[in-house]
Amino acid sequence: RGHNMEKCCRCEKIFNVSDARKEYNAEFGEDLDFDENYGNEVCADCAICDTESNINLGKGIDMMNGEEDYDADHVEKYL
Repeated sequence: RGHNMEKCCRCEKIFNVSDARKEYNAEFGEDLDFDENYGNEVCADCAICDTESNINLGKGIDMMNGEEDYDADHVEKYL
């Protein structure tokens, strides 16, 4: 493997860690930390998909708890 290249532990794609970090940060800004959440084990595609899923799950839970406007379609899809 080349410099800074790793194999994703989820999809097994070979990826460049610094490129994955840039892609993840472009998607979520500085709000979420790629290294803290995924280190060098998960590619950008899997990390972004995972994070979006977690955000949608959290949003669904907030809807169930009345902390966010209820959207039955969202709750059905993500909970």
